[in-house]
Amino acid sequence: MLYGSCIVLMKGVSLFMLPYIANHISQHELGRLELLSTFAMILSVILGLSLHEALYRFAGAEQDPHQKRRITGEIFTLTMIVGAIALPIIWLLSPFISEWKPKYADTIELELLLIPLAFEGMIAVVLASLRMREKAKLFFYLTTSRALLQAVLTVIVLYQGYGVTAILFAGFISAALQVVVLVYLQTKQNKKVHGTGYLFNKEMAALCIPYCLPLMASGLVAFGLNGFERWVLAENTSFSDLALYAVALKFALALTLLMQPFCMWWMPKRFDYLQSRGKKITAKMTQSSLVLLCGLTVLVCYLAPVLIELLMPTSYQQAKNIAISLIIVSAIKELNELINLGALAERQTKKLLWINCLSTGLGMSAILVLTPIYGMNGVITSLILAQTIRVILTFILSQRAHPLPYSMGKLSVLLLITSVSIALSLSSFSVGIQLITAALCTTSVVSFASQLQLITLPKNEQSEKFL
Repeated sequence: MLYGSCIVLMKGVSLFMLPYIANHISQHELGRLELLSTFAMILSVILGLSLHEALYRFAGAEQDPHQKRRITGEIFTLTMIVGAIALPIIWLLSPFISEWKPKYADTIELELLLIPLAFEGMIAVVLASLRMREKAKLFFYLTTSRALLQAVLTVIVLYQGYGVTAILFAGFISAALQVVVLVYLQTKQNKKVHGTGYLFNKEMAALCIPYCLPLMASGLVAFGLNGFERWVLAENTSFSDLALYAVALKFALALTLLMQPFCMWWMPKRFDYLQSRGKKITAKMTQSSLVLLCGLTVLVCYLAPVLIELLMPTSYQQAKNIAISLIIVSAIKELNELINLGALAERQTKKLLWINCLSTGLGMSAILVLTPIYGMNGVITSLILAQTIRVILTFILSQRAHPLPYSMGKLSVLLLITSVSIALSLSSFSVGIQLITAALCTTSVVSFASQLQLITLPKNEQSEKFL
């Protein structure tokens, strides 16, 4: 519950804050803020170096608590070195970046945005250490307090009439306070290792860097379909159009948030199901997860336009159909995570990386070609195309590596019903009719899934106890 609440609050705070921000800054400024956030996203992947993954790999495998603390301290010190190197580079490069693209941001905005990123690896490593030591309450307090503090400070500065610079300052303050607290906590842990506050080990650094670089590269690949398109959109349209895209993207995030509770339960358990209960039950559980995804996708496709109409200013109403398109993109991404079980079970991770690289490359190429011609529609078409290719190739790989007995005919019918329901959501109904249609279509998806025996509703539990 604590970890789930953290995810909802950390990912959802931007969605909850969006209507307030949109009503206090111009559409142009909101688009510029989105572009800056995307810039921070890619730099956080680079500067974080995925060192928290090294912590899971090298400290997680240790049974001796003393040795576990030592390895954690060594990796933490490595993140501090990375931060010490990155900090002056950011400070020196910010003015040059500002001069290169003055319409994007000025120097102070870049410094407020990028300086906390120098400590991204440090934050990730200490929070990962807390999870490994099962300090769920402390993890919850440290993560949610930052998100809530940033939200409160943002509300205050916008209420006082300030703009993007003040929003970035609110993020800077909340990040800086979190860094101070995490450094203090980790220093206390480090001192338990022979009374030494900070530890550096060349051998550990030599192990971590080669291990982490491919993982960092995977993060950069993911950016190709989740960030890169906003840069191309900004170059070929306007910040106002980018703001529409950003608003639609935030509401599409609702689907991911709604899927999180199930995914947090199923993702770790599915390998155990495959090993202990066999292919048939694992396939049935996966099909049940697909029904859940279809139902939630239909529901969000109807509710997102309603929320945009009720909460957002008039100038953002065009984001309603864009949101539905991006919800479809999110649904395809979630589908890929649910059907990659066979490939992961047989440790075909390198092939999965090649699939991701291929689909991302095709998607980026399509974005570069189509966006200058078709604008927003070019971006959306490219994303749907790339994610669909990724799903098809992942499914083929997974079924060849470890075939599962899916009911493909029944799943095809479910997909058809879902597609028709989503198409109906594009109609310009009133809010009341939209809500009624949402309930009817979502119920229809679940009912048809039950009739097709893709899921077992509670009344049938006695005949399908394993579900």
